[in-house]
Amino acid sequence: MQYYHLDVFSPTPLGGNGLTVVLASSDMEGDLMLKMAQEFKQYETAFVFPYERGAYPVRIFTVQEELDFAGHPVLGMAALLHSLHHPELSKCSVPIRIGERTVEVFSEDKGGHYTVVMNQGAPEFVATLHPEQYSEICSAMNLQVGDLDTGYPMQVVSTGLPYLLLPVLCDLSKARVVSATLEELIAPYGAKFVYLFNTQTLECRTWDNSGLYEDSATGSAAGPLIAYLVHQGKKRVGEIITLEQGRFVGRPSHIRGQVDAQGDVLISGEVVLFASGECWP
Repeated sequence: MQYYHLDVFSPTPLGGNGLTVVLASSDMEGDLMLKMAQEFKQYETAFVFPYERGAYPVRIFTVQEELDFAGHPVLGMAALLHSLHHPELSKCSVPIRIGERTVEVFSEDKGGHYTVVMNQGAPEFVATLHPEQYSEICSAMNLQVGDLDTGYPMQVVSTGLPYLLLPVLCDLSKARVVSATLEELIAPYGAKFVYLFNTQTLECRTWDNSGLYEDSATGSAAGPLIAYLVHQGKKRVGEIITLEQGRFVGRPSHIRGQVDAQGDVLISGEVVLFASGECWP
């Protein structure tokens, strides 16, 4: 079984967000995929199945669970499939299906790396928190209410995976997950994870809910944040917005995005292929 290692949101190897992509057989079971994800120990591991019904079916796992959606694996898989199946084309469209959702991804070979753009679709604004609810969220992230930017509401937004967006003015270095019950704390608001961002620099951080793993670049969170910034009138429709992430784990990443005239969220970044191998599970 062939697998590939890629770096997403970076034009050079050993930057951005690492990703393992496994070319899976159609009869591969979910339990085995989870065990392989735990073996690879990437923030996310993606499994691509043979092309059928107009798209490449995929499944995405963290070391703990399967995800309904994730951004950087979709971008990485599109670049890989471009390189494997259409190496003669400088540009191509790669349809990727996650569950019942098909995402159209556009890949361009830049010679040495790929630039990839995905349409995450229209955002869903799930919930807006009341100021009296801010304190317990801040405490769970080792922050105080005074660290927040009061010009930005705390809101849950989704383009496939719902994030609680936490706008701050403070130095991001103080933030970390200090609550053992973060997942239960944010679930009533419809959120799966927390995405922290500095409103002045647009530098971002996020972790798994245990706080053990910090993600270096999170495409599934970038889409909601970009939609939020436009929805709140902080950015314009069609404006290219660049988010920074990964500094605290030594993997600086740059995520670009915009809300187009139709209201869809577009996320783009560079992808570089780093290594390949074979496994015998």
